[in-house]
Amino acid sequence: MLDKKLILGVYDDGDKLLNAVIKLRKKGVEIMDCFTPFPVHNLDRAMGIKRTNLTVGAFLCGMTGFLSGLLLQFYMMTSHLNTFKSWPMIIGGKPMDYSMVPSMVPVTFELSILFTAFGIGILFFIRAKMIHGKIAQILDPRQTDDRMLLAIEPDGLGSVSRSEVDSIMNAEGAIEIRERNMDGSSDH
Repeated sequence: MLDKKLILGVYDDGDKLLNAVIKLRKKGVEIMDCFTPFPVHNLDRAMGIKRTNLTVGAFLCGMTGFLSGLLLQFYMMTSHLNTFKSWPMIIGGKPMDYSMVPSMVPVTFELSILFTAFGIGILFFIRAKMIHGKIAQILDPRQTDDRMLLAIEPDGLGSVSRSEVDSIMNAEGAIEIRERNMDGSSDH
């Protein structure tokens, strides 16, 4: 991995970067990644990145919280299920049947939100491989401030020549095009 080279196009405008990605993908060039200091709308679609399944994880975490809230309250409020034989709580004079469910809504709702928030946070960090102590991959210090990088692996050019890739990037407003080794050294 350390000897891997990248072709970097440096842009100062998100629209120029987006147009370059669209034109390069139409030519069959495989984009490794784009690095931007702020979101560029529709860049993920232009790069061909599929929609994440984190929403499914959020739903499952929310359902776990919902069911946990209901089960916890039914266990605590009904003495025939409680092994500690504590007294059931009679809320609003309602009998111990399903008519007490409306009084369970606030706790159930809050646990659904709590499980969803913590669950999606944990799932996101696992999915993005953002573990403690991992060194950030900074290809150019300007990528965290005001410049955007378009990274292409030379193996991903397909049938397109390197000079054609450079001309497309230049035509779309690249302010700089250079090669960079993944170990940090750069070639011009």
